[in-house]
Amino acid sequence: MFTGTPEGVGYSRSPARFLTPGTTIRSVIEGLGELRNTCTAE
Repeated sequence: MFTGTPEGVGYSRSPARFLTPGTTIRSVIEGLGELRNTCTAE
């Protein structure tokens, strides 16, 4: 369902936006379910 984005896409936003440790990404497909992923540091 998801393929991600190419490296550097966050820089092109105004203001620049990046994922940081503790950020939770929520993906929902109505009628199917929900997936939550929390970013962590390497």
